[in-house]
Amino acid sequence: MPTENRGLHNALRQVHLKTERFNLNGFAISGLASYLQVPEFDFGVDMGECPISAVSLNHIFLTHAHGDHSRCLMRHHSLRKMMGIPKPSVYYIPENLVENAANWIHAEAMFEGVPEYRFQLPKIVPVSPHKKIPLEYRKDLMIEAFPVKHAIPAMGCTLYLHKHKLKDEYLRCDTAEIIALRKEKVEITREVFEPLVSFMGDTLGESLLEQKHVWNSEILVTECTFLDEGEEEMANKKGHTHLSQIVQCLNEFGSEIQCKKIVLNHFSMKYSEKHIQETLEKNIPEAFRDKVIAFI
Repeated sequence: MPTENRGLHNALRQVHLKTERFNLNGFAISGLASYLQVPEFDFGVDMGECPISAVSLNHIFLTHAHGDHSRCLMRHHSLRKMMGIPKPSVYYIPENLVENAANWIHAEAMFEGVPEYRFQLPKIVPVSPHKKIPLEYRKDLMIEAFPVKHAIPAMGCTLYLHKHKLKDEYLRCDTAEIIALRKEKVEITREVFEPLVSFMGDTLGESLLEQKHVWNSEILVTECTFLDEGEEEMANKKGHTHLSQIVQCLNEFGSEIQCKKIVLNHFSMKYSEKHIQETLEKNIPEAFRDKVIAFI
């Protein structure tokens, strides 16, 4: 591998990406730390580090238990209390992790010398796959988790804008007619779930094929840990995605892909920024080069 490939392409510097409707802030390098923030939606994914910019976020989704994604979850909770934020944060955790998470949080508090009588678990919402859950403080937003394949049990999630629209048959009705229908308790609206952004977390590339719905989101954030030829077997062994699998999806789904941007993150720390950009430029199909962004 070339010498330039060995440099750490980002040493915990927060990355910022502005999309049409929101900002995506965070950091994600394989094995080092991962966290993502969408401040406009009061929402974050994972907490491998907890910068001050995360403290105001009220809703955090945890994809899986590996320390580079989870270790600062309770740091977030503690900082909010230290800074006098009265509103309790809400942690959305895969249901299979909730018991162990509660034990870990309790053990961490005891390790730090918190008296038992003062200990209180933060608000944890167990998350099961393929079930939409409204955010506690943003009823216009819902998350839906889905299983992904990784070295340990893991989930991704999609954040939806939830709204009601008039049914097609009532679109031509005037105000008086709408009022009359409502008085008669006629259901004139339908629920609409608009997929804003999907977060894959750590995942084998095949989950991008199996969870095809993520390609309908306005923004897709997905890992791309391995890039180079000959690393495909290593990617599979470690439970991560190889660039070739992303290229396969782009070629296979083609014009069906609805994403405005496809954000790649969680690159191995062995790659330099130059190598990442050059490799993407070389391998991403031309039709998608304007859509694919390296989050570095």
